[in-house]
Amino acid sequence: MSTYKITNITNTIEKRNINFNSILNVEYIDGMKKKGIVIKPNETIYITISSLPISVQRLRIKNLVSVIEVDSTELNKAISKIKPKTIKAIKSSEIEPKLKEKYYNLKRKNKKDEEIIEGMIVENEQ
Repeated sequence: MSTYKITNITNTIEKRNINFNSILNVEYIDGMKKKGIVIKPNETIYITISSLPISVQRLRIKNLVSVIEVDSTELNKAISKIKPKTIKAIKSSEIEPKLKEKYYNLKRKNKKDEEIIEGMIVENEQ
């Protein structure tokens, strides 16, 4: 099994080219399942597979992707650089007052609209 680094380089081709900044689909067979990956411009993916898929070879011939075979140490370095984003925890007590405020504001707006409509109906009846 080899690991490949596949980079979409459509952002570097000339702007008048039909494939400029195009999103590419890569299909490969993993075990017995056919899988697909979408690669955005200037995005890099790492794939571990026995041989390079035909769809990637076609894209490489058209100069839309760059393919590099990567060893395990380079792969570990790349994984260690990518850190997951931390999610800020928000207390429910902070959310509830905002929701109540929005709810009451909506009620007030609806009452004003109803009063305006009722006023128009009363004027039209007279």
